[in-house]
Amino acid sequence: MSDARHSRRQFLQLTGSTALLTASGGLLTACGPSSPQASPPAGTRKAVMPAYVPSGLVKPDLPATADGVLAAYYTYPAHPVTAFTDKPGEGLGEVKVLTNMFNPVPPGPGSNRFWQELNTRLGATLNITMAPAADYVSKLSTVIASGDLPDILMLSANLANRAQILTRLCADLSPLVSGDAVKTYPFLANIPRDSWLATAYQGGVYAIPIPRAIVGTIMFTRSDLIAERGLSARPKGYDDFLALAKGLTDPAKNRWAFGSAKGVITFVGTMLGVPNMWREQGGRFTSEHEVEGRKEAIAKTAEMVRAGLFHPDAIGGKLNLRDLFGNGTIALNADGYAAWDILADTYQADVGAVVSPGPARAGQAHFAITAFKKAEGDRLAKLLRICDWLSAPLGTTEYLFRKFGVEGVHYTMKDGAPEPTSLGKAEVKLPLEYVADAPHVLGPRPRERVDAQRAYQERVVPGILRNPAAALYSETAVNKNGTLTKIIDQAELDIVSGRKPIGHWDEVVKQWRAQGGDQIRRDYETALAKGD
Repeated sequence: MSDARHSRRQFLQLTGSTALLTASGGLLTACGPSSPQASPPAGTRKAVMPAYVPSGLVKPDLPATADGVLAAYYTYPAHPVTAFTDKPGEGLGEVKVLTNMFNPVPPGPGSNRFWQELNTRLGATLNITMAPAADYVSKLSTVIASGDLPDILMLSANLANRAQILTRLCADLSPLVSGDAVKTYPFLANIPRDSWLATAYQGGVYAIPIPRAIVGTIMFTRSDLIAERGLSARPKGYDDFLALAKGLTDPAKNRWAFGSAKGVITFVGTMLGVPNMWREQGGRFTSEHEVEGRKEAIAKTAEMVRAGLFHPDAIGGKLNLRDLFGNGTIALNADGYAAWDILADTYQADVGAVVSPGPARAGQAHFAITAFKKAEGDRLAKLLRICDWLSAPLGTTEYLFRKFGVEGVHYTMKDGAPEPTSLGKAEVKLPLEYVADAPHVLGPRPRERVDAQRAYQERVVPGILRNPAAALYSETAVNKNGTLTKIIDQAELDIVSGRKPIGHWDEVVKQWRAQGGDQIRRDYETALAKGD
């Protein structure tokens, strides 16, 4: 039997059919039943995680820290350093890649000078299949079912049966990246440990991460509006936060503190000691939904709604929160860390952040993971070298080319920064950042903004509240995440809108537990106990 047919049979045994995968927000989730075979729990205690070796090739204006504060740049380095003296994929020939994308499809390699030059620099021919994020799961399931796996494959960390798919169908990278072995790939070694957690299964490392910052959601502020009212963005407790919200609300001027309840519930809950998703003590897990602080946070948010601190259409409405924040209609909004630059650049807004008196919640430190087809000889090592090349950091010629193309063709330097040409805007759209990428950095942006972002991270990252289940795998969590999230979201909306009393929360938590929450707990406790 051919390897292709064997891979297809294995996949169908694991999933039952390719129809078990569904898309959610551009990432992969599952709605179908798990395999009848036992799901091997995943963790990191047996796996030897790759060493973290920060790259010293380029000196940022402010260096990254081991606990997760991002490196910062005020300007693009004037003299980029060349990291590779050879072609990392020399001798590989065609390299098939499957990944998703969010931009329009760029011109194909036959008419795309950027793509052609990329192949020349790599010494290999990248055959990249790009599926729109909304359709990616369909494409992925079709490719895997065919048995013809690409050399490089982007997988969501929320993929159903991912442990079996990775350990049975994809290459074990452990001999190449575990511990100090990763130093052979210095830019993969430059990725912090938090980002690697989702790559470990059954004592091995089966993928590389597409890294993101450990900083998660931030409660952004319109700093100009806070200054105008003489208020403080550093509350010492909930009462101070409430005073800030009241001080920013002025319906006569079409201005309110908030536009959405979800982020407020989470932010207030963290002040009240609510854990980040789960709390682990002595091998036992407690959900954030089960602690008294979460119920109290919902009750306090409902009080703020009744006090008129939310936009009139916030509860149950479909507001464009970024637009409302940008034009000053709302002054506080919870959003991902990358939104700081988006809000400031798009709306020319004076953006800041509320520093909670409690710990900030850590985010998911990876966008997705990248797996590899099993390969003979040194092919796998060379595929990793290509990903290492794609992970070269800002300040290298590889990074500058990867992001902007060829100078004079795809971009020109203006005031020390690359400015894309019309050809660059069309051709340099290959979704390489969803294959492999360097850790994010702060900047290059105006010094005042970079300093504010850095100061925020330096304040919150050392004490950041991590999710103790981040390195563990629960098939139940993957399969039932959509259903359980809807139960919680609807209950919160019913309570803050006044349709249900706060006592309703206790009933909902019982429902959440019965429909999967307790099984997720058992999955995590088993995985932690086995240390797989």
